[in-house]
Order: sequence, then C-alpha cells, then structure tokens
Amino acid sequence: MRTSIFIALLFVVSYSLAGQKTDSTRKEFIGVLTLTEKYKEEKNWTQADQAVVGEHFQRLVKFKNEGIVVLAGRTQYQVDNPDMMGIVIFYAKDDKEALQFMLDDPAVKNKIMLTKVHPYEIALKKCD
Repeated sequence: MRTSIFIALLFVVSYSLAGQKTDSTRKEFIGVLTLTEKYKEEKNWTQADQAVVGEHFQRLVKFKNEGIVVLAGRTQYQVDNPDMMGIVIFYAKDDKEALQFMLDDPAVKNKIMLTKVHPYEIALKKCD
C-alpha cells in the first residue's frame, strides 16, 4: 500500500515539475499592431476587410484558449488617431517564433495591420 502511494506521489511530482519546465522554456512577448495608412480612414474599410479582422479576432481567441495568448486588446481611439494600436501578450520559445506568430495574423497577412514584436516580461498579473 505504501509503495502504491509513493509511486502515485512520485508520478504527481514528476508531472508537476515537467509542466514547470515547459512553462519556463516559453518566453513572453508583446506584439504591437497598428493600422496601415489605408485603414486609418473609415471610408476605406470594406466588408471583406471587416471579415479579415473577424478572423484576426477568432485566431486570438483560439490561441488564448490554448494558453499561448495571455491577453489582447486595443486602445479605444478612432482609427485615424495616431495613438490607436492593439497589443497581444503571448508566449513563444524565441524571437523568431514570436515574430512568425504575429506575421501569421490574418490582418497582418492582408496588409490591414502592421506589427512589431518585443521581448516582454509580465511583472504583475491580475490578483483575484
């Protein structure tokens, strides 16, 4: 009986430590998204462009559910405001993977948004 309990505890601790190692190999990044010049004017937006931004949002939701995206959002300015931007805080193994993650965004691929990626570290997380 003690052997079974010991083996079960050993398995739980090993599994827990393996998960911690995986998390420590992922680095945090922040992706900054801005609109390309064309889309800084409301009149230039088509339904197809809106659909691409919908795909962009659904992709972020998918990766949030997978634990890759920590948070995503945008400033609440009009599209023509120079301070209007979106941010995505996410995990990647390195700079190359982080940049590719942002370049694969449908809004970036369709030249609606531009992106920059920066290494980032969350200092405070929301406390419940």
